[in-house]
Amino acid sequence: MTQFTEEEEGQFIGSQRVNDKTNSIPDGILDDHTVHECDIALNNFEIKKKRYRVLLNRYHIIWQRSDIKHKVRNDGNEPTTGTSMQKENEHEKEKISYQTKYDDGSNVLHLQDVFRITKGSTKAACFRSALQTFDSNSIDSDAEQQSSESINSSDQYLMIHYAERIISSPTDCNRWQVQRLTLHNNDPYIIGKWYDQLQNRLLSSPRKRLKRLLVFINPYGGRKMALQTYERCCKPIIQLAGIDASCIITQRANQIRDILIGHDLKPYDAVCCVGGDGTVAEMINGLIWRSIRDHGMNPRQPDWIPKPSLPIGVIPAGSTDTIAYSLHGTSDVQTATIHLVLGQYKGLDVCSVRNCDGIIRFCTSVMGYGYLGDVAAKSEKYRWMGTKRYEYTGVKAFLLNRGYEAEVHLLLDENDEIDKVNTTCSVNCSHCQNIEEKDINADKPSSSNASPYKDNTETCHPPDNCDKPNDFYISPAKTSPQLIRSDRDTSNKWRIIRGDFFMITGANITCACTRSPNGISRYCHLGDGYLDLVLVRKTNLLNNIRFVINTMGRNGDIRNLPFVEIYRTRQFTFKAKMNAHSQDYNSVRGSCQPIAISSISEDGVSNTDSEFFSSWNCDGEVVSDLEITMISHRQLIDVFMRGPYPYAKPTRRTGSKSLCCCCCK
Repeated sequence: MTQFTEEEEGQFIGSQRVNDKTNSIPDGILDDHTVHECDIALNNFEIKKKRYRVLLNRYHIIWQRSDIKHKVRNDGNEPTTGTSMQKENEHEKEKISYQTKYDDGSNVLHLQDVFRITKGSTKAACFRSALQTFDSNSIDSDAEQQSSESINSSDQYLMIHYAERIISSPTDCNRWQVQRLTLHNNDPYIIGKWYDQLQNRLLSSPRKRLKRLLVFINPYGGRKMALQTYERCCKPIIQLAGIDASCIITQRANQIRDILIGHDLKPYDAVCCVGGDGTVAEMINGLIWRSIRDHGMNPRQPDWIPKPSLPIGVIPAGSTDTIAYSLHGTSDVQTATIHLVLGQYKGLDVCSVRNCDGIIRFCTSVMGYGYLGDVAAKSEKYRWMGTKRYEYTGVKAFLLNRGYEAEVHLLLDENDEIDKVNTTCSVNCSHCQNIEEKDINADKPSSSNASPYKDNTETCHPPDNCDKPNDFYISPAKTSPQLIRSDRDTSNKWRIIRGDFFMITGANITCACTRSPNGISRYCHLGDGYLDLVLVRKTNLLNNIRFVINTMGRNGDIRNLPFVEIYRTRQFTFKAKMNAHSQDYNSVRGSCQPIAISSISEDGVSNTDSEFFSSWNCDGEVVSDLEITMISHRQLIDVFMRGPYPYAKPTRRTGSKSLCCCCCK
């Protein structure tokens, strides 16, 4: 490798081959991490026909122009050049060199964002090597093949494919794009050694990269562009990352669920779907039902909910894509695919929906009664309209402004921190990361013979500020004993709310989308084990318009509306107000499809019950139960994501005309 003078090493901070046993690493290179048995390499390369010094350490690749004298700072004083540094004594010179920080002329690439390394005699050869067809052991076989020829006399180019977030975007700071860095050196030995070093770092990374992927494509959902979206935007990135993807194009409803439950999934490292929110919900339900079946439990009444072993990827191709937008902060297809190939995943809460017979299904995004339920149920008649049917039935239900009598039992946690309610979920969210073993295994029965559920008979008392006539408290002993968790009853209180509601919504995620950037519950977190219960009381049409405006704007907050109540809870139970017409309605309890009986109105609902009862909209599916329970299960499934980055208005830099979106905290 190329040797540098002592002055050159002092300006760039590096060496040809440095080991942590004999040399100390300057602050700022590894972000206060220590290199263990990992070499650091420094060489000259050509990048875009310009000469650069390129440094490789355990976590980063840093490159800097070698034909420009860069300014460095010493102890926060005025900038000094490498020449002025020579005038100091030897002790001060060594101290300054090891305290040097990288200036604006340095470019830093995190190795965790790199997903492919290729080499060749020309740039075209590197491209051909990156786009070749892979077998089931794509990454390992490709690495071994090129490693065996690491010292090839014709290799002069090294191409690094990586992902980069578009930080400076004034409209969408969560979008990612694929970039490449091409290094040129006439010495094939240097190219081979750098290739081996980079491959070893990628293969030894604690983050497991995908090798085989099962992809479900729903060509009928949303805009009916899922297949074209995958071929145009997803497949090139997956192929570039060396992932062997097996694609299944669905032809009917619940086909994804049936395949995940009944087929062998051992050959695959992950499961991915290309479609809308309904497709994502079907995939998650299939994996959880499969996990329950593998543990030999009754799917309707399991002893506990086991976590699926396979992580999932969510690629948006629907009409609203609220799940993908809440996970990634954007509905960009390329961004979702990049998170998939990079291999970083986090836990996502999933809610179980139960009636008196047991679990009906699992909810991923939102479950709504009233307005949302009417839209889902009444839109079934207008399927010939496509996605426009939701807009038509939505406007019609909005103008009708119906209210429904209901009773809601919700479980409040007195030990919950107040600041959780006022913080949004973002990358490296502290609330979602502070997970303990008891939270993950909260549903598992203990080693004793005690039941995982038990009754809580502690009496709750109303707070001093409870002045609404419809709010009252009762003993939780009146609720069903099978719905109260044993590990939550020491500090939890049950509250019961009655009233006439325009909409009752249990939000597992923010439910944000391009039309509603904050969603219906902007402070809902992805993996903290709680869901947000949003109660919108029946009021006049003008207040409903205010509610819609606050959900559509970035600065809106529905908590400021007097007729809206939001509660953070681990579970709640819903009961529709019983009357003389409820007996016939109870006969269809548990139905997850539109009701078809003799007395049907033009909206698809019983003429007798349509005036008194609504339906539940669970991830786009209709649930027609008068009494349901929704329980949150913390981080029940792993999803390839990093979380949304916080959005801030573009600010103008001092002395610059360019706008910079400050969202990289």
